[in-house]
Amino acid sequence: MKESVQKIAKILGITLAVYVCIRWLLPLVIPFFIAFLLAKLLNPLVGKLEEKLRWKRSIWSSLLVGLLFLMLGFLVVVFVRTLLVQIKTVVENLDSYKRQTGDFFYECCCQVENFTGIQADMIHDGVQKQIPGLMQHMKSNVVPVLMNGTISYAKSLFVWVGICFVVIISTILILKDYQKIRTALECHPIGQMGLRVCRRTYEAGGAYIKAQFIIMLIITAVCVAGLYLSGNEYALLAGCGIGICDAMPFLGTGTIFVPWAVIEMMQGKYMLAAIYTVIYTICSLLREILEPKLLGNKLGMHPLSVIASIYVGLGVYGLWGFALGPLSYILIREIYLTI
Repeated sequence: MKESVQKIAKILGITLAVYVCIRWLLPLVIPFFIAFLLAKLLNPLVGKLEEKLRWKRSIWSSLLVGLLFLMLGFLVVVFVRTLLVQIKTVVENLDSYKRQTGDFFYECCCQVENFTGIQADMIHDGVQKQIPGLMQHMKSNVVPVLMNGTISYAKSLFVWVGICFVVIISTILILKDYQKIRTALECHPIGQMGLRVCRRTYEAGGAYIKAQFIIMLIITAVCVAGLYLSGNEYALLAGCGIGICDAMPFLGTGTIFVPWAVIEMMQGKYMLAAIYTVIYTICSLLREILEPKLLGNKLGMHPLSVIASIYVGLGVYGLWGFALGPLSYILIREIYLTI
């Protein structure tokens, strides 16, 4: 009995410590974790270049880290530029989109008339009368919120730039003395325990990302194939976009396919609505089957433990709980087995 109480107290103490560290300490030290991870990945290449070309390690560290972040910066610039071009295109064609939306809405009113008997013109005119009030509400409420959000986003951008700068400098410094830092950690008992826990967590985290990537590729392939067979001319683009949405825990394929199927049904295109519903059902089943299996096998966790840790993580940590939940479980387990 006494031993059981001690084990429970140990688990509760470790759980509380992990929660406190992830909730408050992790945001402070995560740039240095990222830097150490990048240094671990780049260290073999730096060692080979130093051995063959006889330049100082600090020079190779600076060159490789600088090249890596230049490539990442280039990709970000390309993405933002493409996004701005698409936004500009939408703004330039706004009048055309308004007309198309009006025509589609009138068709929807006609469909409602066929089902209910209520005249389409009456529904259309009733909604049209509500539009000025809705626009005024958006100007007085939504626009100020967006403006305040823009200011906060601008502040966040500067914060992210500062974090990136810290990561770059930290990675260079860690790479320069990587072997000394690693040796010092391995010689200290706390460092040994920390390395063991971090190694297991790193392996599990890599497996988690790999599993999610595999699931995203499979679901993307299903979406592209389904849309292509339905005759959609943007099957590749739309399928890739839906596959990315499915990887997001707050979106999923249903965010796209369910409204899309409803719209097609309201337009009388019942076959397309049925096809999109089938694609959505297949994607949902695939994720339900693959996610517990892949994650459970890769993490050395039972599928039920994976689902439970994600569920609890979402409740405790919010949106990031889908990653922090399994991470917390692994940390608690490894620390418990280590001490």
